[in-house]
Amino acid sequence: MMNNNRTLCEGFSFLLQNDRQRLIHGVLKGLYMRPSDLQYDDYFQDACLIFAKTYVDFSGDPTKNTEDFMHYAYQRIRWRLLDQIRRARWQDDKNEMSLDNPILSETQREVLCLDPHSNNPLERASSRDFFNRLVAAGCPARQRKYLHAVLDLGLNDSEIARHYGVSRQTVYAWRQGVIRRARMLI
Repeated sequence: MMNNNRTLCEGFSFLLQNDRQRLIHGVLKGLYMRPSDLQYDDYFQDACLIFAKTYVDFSGDPTKNTEDFMHYAYQRIRWRLLDQIRRARWQDDKNEMSLDNPILSETQREVLCLDPHSNNPLERASSRDFFNRLVAAGCPARQRKYLHAVLDLGLNDSEIARHYGVSRQTVYAWRQGVIRRARMLI
């Protein structure tokens, strides 16, 4: 990245001129974020900082090539925020299913600790009971396929994908559906 002797302060000043903050609002709107969202202000501030850094790193002169710069800034802000959002969602997914999560009930902890491959009759009965409760709750066929493959066949996600001839992303979506439905039951 070229510095071109520009500073972050100049980047922020450039952002505040001619209503250029609309670009950031446009990026956030394109990412389906609304001002009423809890994280909106945080992402807006991050986007302002990314804009200023982009101003410093831009290879041309942003004041002369304003249209090119604004297109470049839009894409850079969008990509960086997408990375942040994905990272935050991934972290949330990991924390939700952690045994250390303080909001999990004792029943939820027990379900998470069940080993579907165990030969222990109590664990197998508990797994089967949970499977039956999910099916009774109207679990769609694809989610039943996932549960059958995990509980009865003992397959991991890659093996399930090969077994049913679908992608791993599809199996992941099935698993996420089962997790959501299980949360409703617990």
